Amino acid sequence: MRKILIHNNQLSDFPKMDEDYLEISVFNNKIETLPNELWNQNKLEILNISANKIKSISDKLGSLQKLKMIDFGHNQISEIPKSIGKLTNLNSFVYIHNNCIENLPNEITLLENVQYLNISENLIGKLPENIGNLKNLIEFKAEINQLGELPSSFCNLKKLTELNLSNNKIKSLPIEFGNLKKLRVLNLDNNSIKQLPINNSELREIYLRNNLITEIPITISKLKNLRKIDLRGNQITELPEELLKLKSIERIDLRWNSNIKIPEWVVELEKRNCIIYY
Repeated sequence: MRKILIHNNQLSDFPKMDEDYLEISVFNNKIETLPNELWNQNKLEILNISANKIKSISDKLGSLQKLKMIDFGHNQISEIPKSIGKLTNLNSFVYIHNNCIENLPNEITLLENVQYLNISENLIGKLPENIGNLKNLIEFKAEINQLGELPSSFCNLKKLTELNLSNNKIKSLPIEFGNLKKLRVLNLDNNSIKQLPINNSELREIYLRNNLITEIPITISKLKNLRKIDLRGNQITELPEELLKLKSIERIDLRWNSNIKIPEWVVELEKRNCIIYY
């Protein structure tokens, strides 16, 4: 099965399709519109139209039943058609980052086999209530949006290992957030979080720069696998001695907590080759 691979080529018109293709990738061109013929590619498995000037996606998207991966990133798309929910063979990545999208269709939660979802750099203010249906999701990126909260079903993403929600408007996490037992990397930089999440025992890296955290709870000792924690630009004044129980810790960043008191026992952490910035 043939492929169309035209990258970085200043292409303004979509290439002609004279047969069925397995993959079509026209990354980084100047294409503005997608031809109707594209939606007849019923054997297509990979579609990459990223980094163009595309403003809309036809509802006929749902006819591409064989699709496994799509990349619509770095365009000017304002709406994802509801028919995306018909693409149940999508089992790798769905990238729709860096567009002008304000709302995600509820139908996107029908894509139960998707492993990597990137909706970053849009204008999204709310996630679909049934987002937890994406039961095979491993990585979710939604930084630089307008999110104020997460629906409780989000905590049903039991396979999630990496989550980036930086640069949003989130004030708190759902009570059930600790259900994300496989979460290893959590980025909540530049939000309005007040409490440090400490119920995800597999966490290796936590990024909470520029939030409203006033204390590190003594229960941080539960994070036995924690290696890095970034708490720059918060309102922390004291450090709990329970930090000494973090046997895997390699880096603690406490800069720009203007009133923080550094206790003498931090020397013990430094002797274990933990880098501490303050």
